[in-house]
Amino acid sequence: MSGDKSTLAWRSMSPTRDPSTDESPVVRPSGSPVKIIKVCFLSNNCNLSKNFKLVRCEDGNTVKDIIHIVLSSGCVGPNIKHILCYGLLLKHLKSPEKHWLHPDLTVSELTQRYEQQHLEAEWRYDLRIRYIPSKFSERFQDDKTTMVYFYQQVRSDYMHQYASKMSDGMALQLGCLEIRRFYKDMNPKGLEKKSNFELLEKEVGLDLFFPEELIKSMKPKQLRRLIQQTFENYSTLNQEQCMSKFFSTLSQCYSFTEESFACQLVHGWKVNIELVIGPEGISQQTENSTPVCMATFSKVRSISCSAESSGCTLVSVNIDGAQQPLTVSTVSLSVAENMADLIDGYCRLEGAENSLISKQSRGRDKRIKLPDIPNWTPSVSNRDSDIYAEIPEYTLANDGRHCISRDDVIVGRILGEGFFGEVHAGVYKGHDGERINVAIKTCKDCSPEVKEKFLSEAALMKNLDHSHIVRLIGVIEVDPVCIVMELYALGELGNYLVEHQLDLSTETLTLYCLQICKALAYLEGLNMVHRDIAVRNVLVASPTHVMLGDFGLSRYMDDQEYYKASICRLPIKWMAPESINFRRFTTASDVWMFGVCVWEIFSVAQQPFFWLENSEVINQLESGVRLPKPQSCPPMVYSMLTKCWSYSSHNRPAFSELVCSLSEIHRLVVDQEERSGSALTLAGYSLAQPPPKPSRIPGNTLPKSTYRMSQMMEQPQVEDTLERQRREMMMDRQWLEREEKQMDLAVQLESHTKSVLPLQPPVTNSERDPPVKPPTPAAATKPQPTAELDRSDDQVYIGVMAMVRQVVQLKNSISTLQVSEYPDAVKAIGVSLCSLIQSVDEILPALHSSATTEIEGTKKLLNKDLAELINKMRLAQQNFVTTLKEECLRQMLAASHTLALDSKNLLDAVDQARIRANLAKPKPAACTDDSGD
Repeated sequence: MSGDKSTLAWRSMSPTRDPSTDESPVVRPSGSPVKIIKVCFLSNNCNLSKNFKLVRCEDGNTVKDIIHIVLSSGCVGPNIKHILCYGLLLKHLKSPEKHWLHPDLTVSELTQRYEQQHLEAEWRYDLRIRYIPSKFSERFQDDKTTMVYFYQQVRSDYMHQYASKMSDGMALQLGCLEIRRFYKDMNPKGLEKKSNFELLEKEVGLDLFFPEELIKSMKPKQLRRLIQQTFENYSTLNQEQCMSKFFSTLSQCYSFTEESFACQLVHGWKVNIELVIGPEGISQQTENSTPVCMATFSKVRSISCSAESSGCTLVSVNIDGAQQPLTVSTVSLSVAENMADLIDGYCRLEGAENSLISKQSRGRDKRIKLPDIPNWTPSVSNRDSDIYAEIPEYTLANDGRHCISRDDVIVGRILGEGFFGEVHAGVYKGHDGERINVAIKTCKDCSPEVKEKFLSEAALMKNLDHSHIVRLIGVIEVDPVCIVMELYALGELGNYLVEHQLDLSTETLTLYCLQICKALAYLEGLNMVHRDIAVRNVLVASPTHVMLGDFGLSRYMDDQEYYKASICRLPIKWMAPESINFRRFTTASDVWMFGVCVWEIFSVAQQPFFWLENSEVINQLESGVRLPKPQSCPPMVYSMLTKCWSYSSHNRPAFSELVCSLSEIHRLVVDQEERSGSALTLAGYSLAQPPPKPSRIPGNTLPKSTYRMSQMMEQPQVEDTLERQRREMMMDRQWLEREEKQMDLAVQLESHTKSVLPLQPPVTNSERDPPVKPPTPAAATKPQPTAELDRSDDQVYIGVMAMVRQVVQLKNSISTLQVSEYPDAVKAIGVSLCSLIQSVDEILPALHSSATTEIEGTKKLLNKDLAELINKMRLAQQNFVTTLKEECLRQMLAASHTLALDSKNLLDAVDQARIRANLAKPKPAACTDDSGD
């Protein structure tokens, strides 16, 4: 999947790597106690276990150090430049109490002031953007991570605090903007497809985008229609445009860049005001008045807080040029500290190097005296009483089997270029002296976030043990880090197919498919999605043994049974529709990719949809287009692939079912090759073609006399065979004569339309159906009308004629229609058929009951004909850009021709029933004479 990697790549973290294990940049003093702080941050990831980071810190560390550790670890995002905008919020989960922690506050002070007031488990640390620069959209252009994080923060606040108060129209706009932003690769008309909307509604959840009050206030169909109409207005926006539109729309309702504090202005007397603090400065606002700016942050010189005997706290802000400080009274010390911290943070954005808060005002010890923390000694650990214990870093270094020394690896030539760096061939010398040929993946960028993603592949592979999955040798964790895997001399399967296409038999190719399927069935049992199944990621261990590799995109699925990917480079042309539209990856999406991989194998490693751009693939998939059948692919295999490519993920088979199907197909292929005495190769023929003539053995191994005797014995057998063939030819000739007479029905139908229906006879690919001879030309016969009846007000006759006209129109325009116009043409025929059947149903009660059986049977036949026409249309869509296009169009026309003939048969059955019921009107005499002339 293509996308702006710097924008959304941060949402995903490796599920196998513990986020608490990044080392602090602060040196730990000897004997100093260790405290684990759980810092929560915002993310699109539905797996809540990835939305926090455990930070190890000491008493001397500050809040600024903790924020720096979290931001530099890469779990929030890469390349963060506006670090001063971030703050740490301490919230008590069982009360409204919350404290903004000043960056200079130490861990020891934090514990004494706040944590000891409640149980440790009741506190929560949230990383938020609190200090917002003026014109943040422009300032954050060079920091996409901060921009997206601020968007996530504003949207989270909106959904929790303001969404329920929004009008329906505003809520629809904001929700559709988020759908467009998050599912940026969705087809602009993707929500118009019912299956896509149902996936969004039932499996993703509309409550992620719209308030619950809006969802409950409307009927499902009405809500769906409004969402589709609103989404259409934003369907062409990119991610940045969606965020900008969201901010501008939401700003009409409330200000998300400012904070308001209810307080009293102390100026000789006390006046109740709201102190508004935002990017533009400090303002005051009284009831029903506009904000009045009182000071800008560049003029602030100092901030102080002092407690009063009444329990209130005064906040004084000294402003350059003002005769007296700006002083306000707050209801509590915590509100005063939060206000002071906000002003101080904006002053830091303006360039203040040190905190402007007076140190004497920070002491809570004057009001609350808490006991000291007992000293930590090595013999008595305080961790047993902590809720969050230090989690030891689990790396491959802790597993002796997978941690190897760089000295044990000899690096050789470069094999290729990977996503993170070069891939080298090499030799690994084990502890037992065994020398193993290995492939060495290197990582150029050793920053924490890149290293974590690079090592995630090894962390997944260490638990895999399967005969058709590449084996992990180990990891070199000393920078530059390397992943060492077993090397297979025959290389990638794609290159191997191209180089040996003349030698590979159908049995071998089917065996490759079976082995890959077994490996994926193993992953299915482990609840793992691979996400990159292609021949380029399959290695050839031997001519009859392949290995599935490259687990760089693989992920374990969470409890919701699907993995929602972050933005990274994904193989669009191999992906299932729900993966392209919704970044939704499941075992079912792996089944789709496996089908594409099988198509690659039988297409000699040809790229799927090579004639399309990545952006065009989803439109083709949603219109029903699928990859055409490769020439060498057995029909049974391609039938299996069409099931793998079902649009609905629920209709795709599981890998366990595919293993059984492929095992049976492989057995049949082996049996057929054994019977034919020759292997079916890529350059030869498919299972649908007859076996080749066996080559003669050079020279005669039998004596001449024996050879002549064998010829004399074979002579009677040859004559018997020839005689049997003559009898079969005579029987075929008689059958063709009978079929020719039956085709006269088409000529009779043409006499009613006064024009010849220029359609080909039905063409089928079924091996059971004999070929059909074309009908005799109209000039050679003298057709007779089916019945001499009055057709002036005959609705059945009118319906049949309308059907014939639609079929003729399809035949005349089929060569000029685009693939997207096929459904409309077939729909017109279906509408005509519905009108015809409705007209028959209207007169059916007046007919004798003995005639209704034949009419009902003909109606069922017509429905079956229409279904066949639809199937042929879909086949024509799938092969629109292949060499099978003309053949599929002929089959489509043949199906429509059959539908027209059966419509005429229905007319004949109705005419006979009406004659028996004395309901038919004879044709007027004048018309009869004219027809006789």
